[in-house]
Amino acid sequence: MLVESLRPKKISALVGNENPRLELVKWLRSWKVGSKPVLLEGPPGVGKSTSVYAVAEEFGYSVIEYNASDVRTKKKLAEVIGPILENSSVFGATDKFLLFLDEIDGLSGRQDFAGMDYILQFIEEASIPVAMASNSEDDPKLRKIQQKSKVLHFKPVDEDLIFIYLKAMSKRMEERLPDSLVRRISENAKGDVRFALNLLQTITSESSGATYSDKQFFSTDAALDSILSSTSFDEALYKMRDFDAAPIDRIRAIYASVVSSKTISEEDRAASLKMISLADILLRRINRSQNWRLLRYFDKYLLLASIGKGLKPSDSAIPWNLRLAIWNDGKIVKEFLQDLSKQMHVGRGAIASYYLPYLSFYLKHRPSEMQRFLQRENYDDPERRVMLKIAPHI
Repeated sequence: MLVESLRPKKISALVGNENPRLELVKWLRSWKVGSKPVLLEGPPGVGKSTSVYAVAEEFGYSVIEYNASDVRTKKKLAEVIGPILENSSVFGATDKFLLFLDEIDGLSGRQDFAGMDYILQFIEEASIPVAMASNSEDDPKLRKIQQKSKVLHFKPVDEDLIFIYLKAMSKRMEERLPDSLVRRISENAKGDVRFALNLLQTITSESSGATYSDKQFFSTDAALDSILSSTSFDEALYKMRDFDAAPIDRIRAIYASVVSSKTISEEDRAASLKMISLADILLRRINRSQNWRLLRYFDKYLLLASIGKGLKPSDSAIPWNLRLAIWNDGKIVKEFLQDLSKQMHVGRGAIASYYLPYLSFYLKHRPSEMQRFLQRENYDDPERRVMLKIAPHI
C-alpha cells in the first residue's frame, strides 16, 4: 500500500508537528531505566505511529507493537507484554527494544479497569522504553497514565503542508496530477496525512492513466442524504464513493442518523448498531494492516446498517463531539436512574426529577462522600463527571 511504501524512515522526513517530533527525539535519546514513558495524543493520521517507528529506527531500537484495544484484559496484557519486564534474559543484553502500545484509549473506563491498572504498573517497572498512542486528548480514563507519562500533543497537519507533501509523493510515483486535484485532496483530508495518501492512491489506481477530474471524487453536503434515500443497495454503494468524509466520519454520520431516528423500530435500530460496530472493528483492522482495499466491505456494513430504514441525516449543526458527549452522558444518567430506583424503591421519573438533583448537589459539596458513593456503586471518573454536571449551580 502507498502509505506503507512511502512511510518515512527518518523522523525529519515527516510532515507537520515539528515540536512534538523533536520532543520525541529528546525523550528516546536521553532515555534510561526509570524514565517516564511517552504518550502521543492526537487524531488518526497525523504521524504518531510513524514518528515512533522512525525515531526507533534512528536510535537502533526494534519496535514491539501491540494494540491496547485488542489485548485489553489484565490476563491478555500479562501474556503478551509481561515477559518484556525480563527482556535482558529473554531477548539478550545487547538487543534494544521499544514497546509501543497503540490506541491506549481503546481500554474502557470500567470494564477494563484491571487492564488499565496493569499498564500503570507495567510502565513503572519496564526496563525498556515504552511509547503509547491515543486518538483522544481529553479522556478521563487516561488521566493516571498522563500523569505518569511525558505527553506529546499531535495536531492535524496544515493543509498547505499536506499539499506540498502530496505533490512530492505524486512526483515520486511519476503521476502528473493537476494542482487543483491535489489541493482538493489536501482540503478534504482535514489534517489526516494517511487519509490523504490513501485517497491519492485510490484516485491514481482507479483512473488507470485517464484524464483526472476532481468532480467524480468529491461530493456536496447532500451526499449522505443521497445515500440514505437510494432505492437500491447498488445505487447506494455507487454513491458512497462520493461521500466526502474519512471512514471514521462515515461511521459517525451513519451512527448519528441511526440513534437520532424517531421512526426506526428498536429491533431495526439494534440490528443497525450491530452492523456499525462490525464496520468499526473492520476499520481498526484496516488501520493496523493498511489494507485499504477492505474499505469496499466497510462501506457495505454501513449500508446494511442504513439503507431501507427511512433514515435521515442528523442535525449537522450540532458538532459531533457534542453529540457524542450528550450520548455518553445520557447513558450514564440512565444507569443512575436504573441503579437508584432499585435501591430507593421509587420510579425512575421521581429519581430524575427530584432525588438525583439533590443527591448530586449533596455529593458535589462533600468530596469524601462522593468518593465513597463511587466506590460503593463501582462507578468511575465518567460517572463522577456527569454527577457534577447534574448538580444545580446555586
